[in-house]
Amino acid sequence: MATQAFIAGVGLTRATSPRKQEKSSLELVQEAVWSALEHSGASPSSLDGIVIGNIDGFEGTVLGAKHVVRRLGLGTDLPVSILNTGGTTGGNLMQVAARQVRSGDRRRVLCVGGPTFFGAEDLQSAINTNSPMIVEQPLGMGAYHMGAFYPSAYQQRYGTTVEDFAVSVVQAHEHASRNPYAHLRNTLTAEEVVDAKPLSYPMTMAMVCPVSTSANALLVTNEESTNELRPTPVLIRAMATSSDPYLGGGKNDFAAMENLAILAHKVYQTANIRNPRDEIDVIELFSPYAPMQPMQLEALGFAQPGSGVDLLRSGATGVDGDLPVNLSGGPLCTNAGVAGELAPYVYIALQLMGDAPEEMQVPGARRGLAHGTGGTFFQFENLAILERQERS
Repeated sequence: MATQAFIAGVGLTRATSPRKQEKSSLELVQEAVWSALEHSGASPSSLDGIVIGNIDGFEGTVLGAKHVVRRLGLGTDLPVSILNTGGTTGGNLMQVAARQVRSGDRRRVLCVGGPTFFGAEDLQSAINTNSPMIVEQPLGMGAYHMGAFYPSAYQQRYGTTVEDFAVSVVQAHEHASRNPYAHLRNTLTAEEVVDAKPLSYPMTMAMVCPVSTSANALLVTNEESTNELRPTPVLIRAMATSSDPYLGGGKNDFAAMENLAILAHKVYQTANIRNPRDEIDVIELFSPYAPMQPMQLEALGFAQPGSGVDLLRSGATGVDGDLPVNLSGGPLCTNAGVAGELAPYVYIALQLMGDAPEEMQVPGARRGLAHGTGGTFFQFENLAILERQERS
């Protein structure tokens, strides 16, 4: 039987704008790593692996992670796995570490998510190169345009309004105002979201994630190791990744997130989840564009097709609702690249340990869902079900 993998420690730094950061990217990573070790109670000498990610090109360097790990102060003999899967790098770090632990090859693996957007002089131009060079780039298509494909198709099918899409922005900012680690902690009204600078219809500037800088880390261990560590351990019950076509023309339906729905079905089967709405206590989605959130909730089985906005409007996904979503504020309020993609896993682990900041802690949360997405037209997805494990 394969060894089970647990999250047994997390660390994160306060986020800000790269223009206002007071620490270097290396110092932020060091802070997150040592915070995770302090939270877990693990010593550097007890580690037997590091998984770290970077997105070459976005960082203005190549294999920056190799440079970072040499300066963490954890010694020179730890084996290092460097991961680059573009926008999904952060979310995949935990899955790589968990597989190493499940194989029995390693006992304690530290996942490190650093800031990404500190190196490129013209970040938007760099991100725009993500669009397919064969067809889409010659048409002048960039990241915003690709992000607008989904809400445009969804709007046409279900009659959704710009005001409807603004709901998730208002909620995200309300949640972030309670999170001391978030970048944007200001609240917004629906009118302010709708009246913000238009980008690519139906999206406005307020519906798009900021450029943030922060770092985070989490410790993945086997079951035996959790007995020696401080936090309530969190079992990685089920996890998987998936992908669909790179080119926009390969998509079957932009009005539904079919790839995520297929992945969710697989992960739910592994976790033996029959009714996700009743069985999951807290959710962190990676939705860097506000209109993605209602569509993701539908793909994950929390709402019927076309009713994701109704779920958000009902209050169920708020801090006092029965299905809290993105209590951290999510990427609409903090997105630091690799760190931003690892953040859903960090925040869900904190919630299940009971160690989230007091104003955003879900009382008695036992099972959570963490999600990441990225790539051209968001063709890559990762997903995990995490569960609190009471000590015997």
